[in-house]
Amino acid sequence: MLTKEEKKIMGLTIGSHSLVHLFEGVLPPLIPLMITQFNTDYFHLGLIVTVFSYAFGLGSLPAGIIADRLGPRRLISMYLFGAGLFAILVWPIQTLWTYGIIMGFIGLCCSTYHPAANTLISLTMTNKGRAFGVHGIAGSLGVASVPLLSAWIGSIFGWRTPHVLYGIIGIFLGVYSLSVAEHHAKPIGESDKKIQFLKLDRKAFITICIFFLSATALGMTYKGIMTFLPTYMGTRVELSFMNLNSVTLGGTITTIALASGALGQYFAGRLVDRHSAEKLYLGAVIIGMICVFIMAVSTNSLLVVITVIYAFFYFSTQPIQNLLVSRYLPPHRQGLGYGILFFLTFGVGSTAAVVSGYIADRLGLEAVFIFMGACFMMSAAMVMLLVLRAGQRRIVVN
Repeated sequence: MLTKEEKKIMGLTIGSHSLVHLFEGVLPPLIPLMITQFNTDYFHLGLIVTVFSYAFGLGSLPAGIIADRLGPRRLISMYLFGAGLFAILVWPIQTLWTYGIIMGFIGLCCSTYHPAANTLISLTMTNKGRAFGVHGIAGSLGVASVPLLSAWIGSIFGWRTPHVLYGIIGIFLGVYSLSVAEHHAKPIGESDKKIQFLKLDRKAFITICIFFLSATALGMTYKGIMTFLPTYMGTRVELSFMNLNSVTLGGTITTIALASGALGQYFAGRLVDRHSAEKLYLGAVIIGMICVFIMAVSTNSLLVVITVIYAFFYFSTQPIQNLLVSRYLPPHRQGLGYGILFFLTFGVGSTAAVVSGYIADRLGLEAVFIFMGACFMMSAAMVMLLVLRAGQRRIVVN
């Protein structure tokens, strides 16, 4: 049973997590509209996605450090007000480069969210795995719904409208966030610091590095696939009972397929408190890898079905990763840990967006999925090493 404060925290993080992925995913469903609007190509729009994502990821590292010192709730409020205001500023712009600059600032504001929210949950919730799972479900619903919302709203009211709508929601959530109390990790004594320092050895450090490498490769698959999945669906799927243009068709089918990611978050959150996190992580990555290779050669109903399976297992990795960070790091270093995690997945991993755009222009969209499958293979190799090293249950870093 959640306390009143825990309910407020979950309410804030659920709403804010869905919204951050609306900001992140607003562009990909609008790619066909924006190619026409700005007379551009996949590469340049992929470059804007990369600009957003680099800001989204690079800001996560200092955000994690700040969350440890100033408290995570303040950073959530900063994200909501900042991203909301910049999103509203999309309305009057006229050039692609101005849009890219604004998206970079939105990404920078959003960068504070994941380290702050995961730190807040880790510090305050009793059943961390379940809380991370519920929090992840909210993010998955945001990821799943944004192709449909952005495609339909953009097709009817213009490509600027989804940005402004999400910005207004952000301002309202920012006002609500001010009602949530701040929380900090309990300070540790000098003797505790000494004990923790003695537990840091070469084997522990290597295990942490392997985990972050696996997360980086997985982050590349996320950004590469999510940038072009709505357009890919719109060109590879034909459903006679859905008389829609390619933009709305791609967005609608992508939303239907990605909705299964919420179930993946839920089941992983329930299982990870009771079973080996490393083994669950490995199974999810391997199945996701197989699905992506099949997506590269699929069309119509098979493509939709395999994307549903892919989304279930890909998004199930997120509560597992978050729990591993909470196990590998002490409370006063978890903000830093989440900052590194999201810096690597959203920042470094976002390189895949511009690379995938280059590949799509020259080899076709299906080649993007082959490239992403190779990234999955790299992640699976790293996670397999984690499973082999899983005898060490607690890794503590200063």
